[in-house]
Amino acid sequence: MKIIKIILFTNLLLLSCLSANNDSIRILVKTALNTENSAVRTALLKGMMKGLEGQTNVDPPEGWSLLSAELEKSEIPEHQSLARQIGQIFGDENASNKALEILRNQNSKLLDRRDSLKSLIAQKNTELSKILPTLLEEEGLQIYAIRAYGIIPNAQPNELFEKYKSLNSRAKETVIETLSTKEDLAKNLLVAMKEKVILPREIPSYTARTLIPILGKEFTDLYGEIKVQSETKTKQIEKFSALLDSPEASKADPVRGRVLFRSLCGTCHQMYGEGGKIGPDLTGSNRANRDYILLNIIDPNFDVPDGYKMVVFKTNDDRVLAGTIAEEDDQKVILKLVSGNEIISKNNIKERTKLDISMMPEGILDYLKKEDFFALIKYLQTEEQTKEP
Repeated sequence: MKIIKIILFTNLLLLSCLSANNDSIRILVKTALNTENSAVRTALLKGMMKGLEGQTNVDPPEGWSLLSAELEKSEIPEHQSLARQIGQIFGDENASNKALEILRNQNSKLLDRRDSLKSLIAQKNTELSKILPTLLEEEGLQIYAIRAYGIIPNAQPNELFEKYKSLNSRAKETVIETLSTKEDLAKNLLVAMKEKVILPREIPSYTARTLIPILGKEFTDLYGEIKVQSETKTKQIEKFSALLDSPEASKADPVRGRVLFRSLCGTCHQMYGEGGKIGPDLTGSNRANRDYILLNIIDPNFDVPDGYKMVVFKTNDDRVLAGTIAEEDDQKVILKLVSGNEIISKNNIKERTKLDISMMPEGILDYLKKEDFFALIKYLQTEEQTKEP
């Protein structure tokens, strides 16, 4: 019972912003020092990490140096990792150097390297810029490395352009998203468009709209006409976005969201390796962006990538099949259907029509209870898989 009370106390503290001058964080450090229960210590460390999220160069609280030394000797890898991440927030140079060492070592566990990369990015560590180009080569770290170019002050965006052509579609989307976050980066994006490294059709409409105020006529001349969203859909997005600002939304359960994802989205979409393959894999998509999520759920036909547009086939034996193209060669088409893949011989195709719509239905959110909506969005915005329901 005592353990449960401590964990509940930790969670309550997370509702307020922690700082090194706040009594609550000193209590967390003191409690972590005094407990011998590893589960309680883990909960307390995660509480500190969550509460200090987004802060940099915070003065370490009383007792942290003692706790940090203990954690570094811990036999529990998660304790060591959390200590390094928190230590960087407290300006611990040794913690930053250790994170860089782990990140450079390709023999280290991927999870440890990823945590090190994320913490170094959060602290805007300028040493990171030296190894970003090599990290772009590693699939497990690539998306985080791309995002770092929008955060690390001395990172060179031209390194992204050198790799761009060889990137997969998810990574290319992340490059465009990253280059759209700041005016100086957006100007680099414009140069890449002029040099035809990045093509206008690769830039989603919702991103293009954010670039117009920054880049003006130079951008629109290259990009062309921008699709306008209907007033009804715009109002729906605004309505659901406002709901997510409520305190109730912040308390949503991502584990419940995982259950809802399976039933509502999992037939067509994968996330963390689970689900169907008709639609895009959502694991590395721009899920942290609320507007991106709501746009694609509420108005799925607004800006459909070419590879996910619905294709309808009429065959010589009077069948009508609708899906997305998985593969195609001179002999056959492999069509992705909700029920599985269908192989269609090209000799058997009577008619073929590509529609400017996706397979995704509209109105999914209209039938969800408010708490289920909050849970689904919470899960969609997670950075790692939740526990099993």
